[in-house]
Amino acid sequence: MALIFDPDAHRYTLDGVELPSVTQICRFLSYDDKSDRPWLAEVAARRGTAVHEACALIDYGEVPEETPEIAGYLKAYRRFLKDCQPEWEGIERPLADLRLGFAGTPDRWGKMGGDRVLVDIKTGCALRIPALSAQLLGYNALLEGLTVHLDACYGLRLDKSGVYELRQVEPNFRLFSACMTLHNATKGRKP
Repeated sequence: MALIFDPDAHRYTLDGVELPSVTQICRFLSYDDKSDRPWLAEVAARRGTAVHEACALIDYGEVPEETPEIAGYLKAYRRFLKDCQPEWEGIERPLADLRLGFAGTPDRWGKMGGDRVLVDIKTGCALRIPALSAQLLGYNALLEGLTVHLDACYGLRLDKSGVYELRQVEPNFRLFSACMTLHNATKGRKP
């Protein structure tokens, strides 16, 4: 099976079939606290992308460009790496499953403290547990298709102050299923 991921359009195509992403499916659980300032969401998204890309470079043993905007987040990530010493098996790897009908790019999975874990990196001001638990369920399902069986799932919030929060989160089937139902009911409409 040939998976094509277009990162600019955030579009996944598997064997010629376009699949929704876990992020698109879970969008019903996302909300913007500052909806009167929509440009903040764009700024936060760009920052989050830059942090994710820089963290991947760190994981691959490279030195990322460290702008003042993301330096604190990278300090937090390095602290997490030092404290938890994960051994990543997958880093930002696009996955898809026609049977499940969706695709996605889990941030990290591998061994940590003797367990096989899935870690999703966040750069917002708080971990939004309902959205995160649905998102982790989607990624967990994609990994099961690769016969990767997880012991635990975590949200890793990196803060601009250089600290991190690591929180175990239970994947939530009912929330993900409800989001999938809503996604299927609104196909063809702009998210």
